Amino acid sequence: MPGHGAVCGPDVINQVRDYLLFVQDIARRGVEAGIDPLEAARQTDLGGYSDLLDAERVVGNLHRAYAEVRGAAPGAQIDLTAALTDMVTYNNGQPLSCYA
Repeated sequence: MPGHGAVCGPDVINQVRDYLLFVQDIARRGVEAGIDPLEAARQTDLGGYSDLLDAERVVGNLHRAYAEVRGAAPGAQIDLTAALTDMVTYNNGQPLSCYA
């Protein structure tokens, strides 16, 4: 089941995997280009993922993926203040919402 939303079946496994691979690719390219997660998100066409609820979550996901691209262990602590601040900035300064 995904981290947010309704419980679902195995039919979404490929969709979730593809999104995570998409985020990892953006992070890898962003680190290589020397840009931060917020700028990487701003430069990325979300394509089919632009319709997901809370599109600003891509920025938080990028903060996590950047840490891992740079060698952090999965689940290692990240700077949550920076991640959340960047998410609000990406969201045009609007507060974050949660539909979980």
